[in-house]
Amino acid sequence: MTIRRTFSLIAAFIAGAGGISGCGGGFANIERPKGQIELRQPKEESTEILVDPATSSLSKDGIDILIRYASHKELDSFFEKKEIFGDLAGKNPYPSNTMIFYIKLANHSGKKVRVNPDDFVLVDNLNIQYSELSPDNISALYESKANVWSFAKTTGDLAPGPYGAPLKVAGALGGGGGRKLHYLIKQVRLAGGYVHPGISYDGYVCFPQPHPSAVSVRLLVGNLKTDFDAADSPTASVDFEFPLNIKRVQSSK
Repeated sequence: MTIRRTFSLIAAFIAGAGGISGCGGGFANIERPKGQIELRQPKEESTEILVDPATSSLSKDGIDILIRYASHKELDSFFEKKEIFGDLAGKNPYPSNTMIFYIKLANHSGKKVRVNPDDFVLVDNLNIQYSELSPDNISALYESKANVWSFAKTTGDLAPGPYGAPLKVAGALGGGGGRKLHYLIKQVRLAGGYVHPGISYDGYVCFPQPHPSAVSVRLLVGNLKTDFDAADSPTASVDFEFPLNIKRVQSSK
């Protein structure tokens, strides 16, 4: 092999690596975590998830949390309701191969609580951790046509803290019909902010479907800020953990 030929191959490899790691072509910049490489890219499947228990609730420090798994069949019917969505009623905006949970928080603590769904994670029995898919994440997923499992995923053994810091993906707003889907998701998502005493607060959160080999998950509704100092900086937090068994069935979609 000539020196010129060797140099050309090296240059092509470097250019290719840059294309993978960068944000060119409108694709989201997705960090590749170390470890569990064999689990990183499962085969695409059209499956629906069954969850047991489908509904669960916990109470701690005057805060009640109820979670309910929302199947895509249920969401298809929900987003068709004109009495709720008016002219926007129609298509379920959530991508296939995602898991969606309805979450309701009731604050009986006598003090305000700050909620941030970006801190919520799903951890499966393979120790793979999945971040919540925000409306911007989902718009980026639609725009890039990427594998949904590649979004907002990291390995739990690398993450610091009790639950780890979820991997974040740079979002991008969709155009045309994508803007309608983005708007719908923003309307129903559990938005971040303060929940004052005596208030009940609800909405949906979305995650990638876990790896096909996973048989159980833990939904971690964590880092709810419960105490604040004179400067309104949080001084305490509370976490809720919901263990769930999962089973896959062939999707009818």
